[in-house]
Amino acid sequence: MNKENAARVFIVEDHAIMQKMLHVFISQEADLEVCATASSAEAALEEIAQASPDLMLIDLSLPGVSGLDLVASVKARHPGLPCAILSGHGERHYAEQAMAAGAQGYVLKGDPDELPGAIRQMIQGRRYISKALQ
Repeated sequence: MNKENAARVFIVEDHAIMQKMLHVFISQEADLEVCATASSAEAALEEIAQASPDLMLIDLSLPGVSGLDLVASVKARHPGLPCAILSGHGERHYAEQAMAAGAQGYVLKGDPDELPGAIRQMIQGRRYISKALQ
């Protein structure tokens, strides 16, 4: 489904069910669309150029190369592409590590209603940290 002028989100999530749920959830937003998904950092790096995302939504806990390392790699190769860490880890130090790695934001998986607004904010260039960590 191609939505005109919709912001393009690339989901990097290794759990198939969570990846599918995120895809469906984000796709329900009129101004957002999922342009690609990947289950690993390596696959994501191979597909970025072709997917042409406006934002990378990256799981913190990926197999092999971590979400934080993926953020650093993306920022080195595509400095203008915002990356957001999506995580189940609700401790503030994880958010601080994500921001230090170059992430535009840190969103907790436990509050899905927060996600669309967080994505919009980060695409507009603003930083975002889940309300539960502020």
